[in-house]
Formats: sequence, structure tokens, C-alpha cells
Amino acid sequence: MQDKKKLLGLKIKEIRRKHKLTQELFSETIGIEPSSLSNIENGKSFPSMQTILNIMDKFNTAPQEFFDFQYLKTEEELEKEIFEIIKKQPYENKKIIYRLIRQFAV
Repeated sequence: MQDKKKLLGLKIKEIRRKHKLTQELFSETIGIEPSSLSNIENGKSFPSMQTILNIMDKFNTAPQEFFDFQYLKTEEELEKEIFEIIKKQPYENKKIIYRLIRQFAV
């Protein structure tokens, strides 16, 4: 699993992209320099608590959502976990999962 600094940066980048903002506009909205935002998004530095609070406030993000890093895994980690979850399911659930997955494959 990636380190917390990198995960926090990925989460902030995800929020910014979800709102379709450039680094310049996002950083202006939360009150930091674009270069600082770039360092945060790339996992080179941690945001201040004030920056985190500004992001949660201005982009209506609950703390539990902001710090949920479970799905920010590498593709390999994600596939392994998905396969492990599916393997443990009863046959009837596997059929349901299969039908759901097939919907995305179209």
C-alpha cells in the first residue's frame, strides 16, 4: 500500500478533477500556491490542517470520505482483493457478481 502522503495527494487530486478545476483555480479556491498544490498532489508534501479543512468545506467533503483511501490502490492490489472477495462468495453470489461485471464489459 502506498504511503499516506501519496494517498492524501491522490485524494486531493481526485476532488479537484471531480470538480473539473485546474491546479491554478483549485489552489486559488483553497488559498494556497499552485506549486504547493502540485507538491501535495504528487505526494512530496503534506497539506496543512487549514488546507484540508478548506478543501472539505469548499468542496462539501465529509472527513470520512476525505480520508477513505481504501479504493486508492494499485491495479494489482485492487485485482487481488477483488479476486479474494469473489472466491469467498457462495455460488449464487458469484452468479450475481458475474452478471454485474458483464454489464461493464459491454
